Amino acid sequence: MKLFENQTFQRFQDRNSAAVFSDLEFRECHFLSGAISITLDPKLRSTIRHVKLIRCENTGGSLWPAILEDVMVDGLKTHRLFQSWGAVFKHVVLKGKIGRVMFSAAVYPGKATKEQQQAFDDANAAYYKTVDWAMDISEGEFEECEIQCVPAHLVKRDPETQVVVTRAKAARGEWRRLDLSKTHWPISLDFLLKRGDQDVVLVAPKRGKKFRDLLAGLKLLRDAGVAEPN
Repeated sequence: MKLFENQTFQRFQDRNSAAVFSDLEFRECHFLSGAISITLDPKLRSTIRHVKLIRCENTGGSLWPAILEDVMVDGLKTHRLFQSWGAVFKHVVLKGKIGRVMFSAAVYPGKATKEQQQAFDDANAAYYKTVDWAMDISEGEFEECEIQCVPAHLVKRDPETQVVVTRAKAARGEWRRLDLSKTHWPISLDFLLKRGDQDVVLVAPKRGKKFRDLLAGLKLLRDAGVAEPN
């Protein structure tokens, strides 16, 4: 495994390469800018495999529809929302103090056609049929964490602060009668229904400013039988 320590990376552009980046470890490195796996063709997406990021920092780097396998992130400082677009995950661990992150199913917002998005949706669905577990966020201490694109049953989580709501239970609408006014859970559940996903993981981020309110909201969802029992 090649080790990088205390280095700064910027302007790295990986586009339509179908490259494999493997056996790498980054310790206390800073990613100022750049992007991995920019593509509108599932056959040209890149793979990140056997990679560790330990106490790193991200300012402007982004992750496009790559394949991530056997990756560990232990601590990640973010200066803005770190976004992942259309990527898939197998054995990816997020632990320690992590900033603001979002994992979206959208491949290339504003650029991808419906046909291109559907090609990735189909490829990602086929990929997850081969995965025993996708992500482990159970030890992640997030400032913010939104996961839109990973099947919830493939996510290892902390049952107290990270819960699952299925599409079927969200569609019943009991949550609309709960006082969730201090949370964004109504927006998340509405978005779940509009996207057509089968389920979603709702994360009350331990380092978030509204952690207590969000945690209380999760308890309401669990007590009402909207969130899955753990």
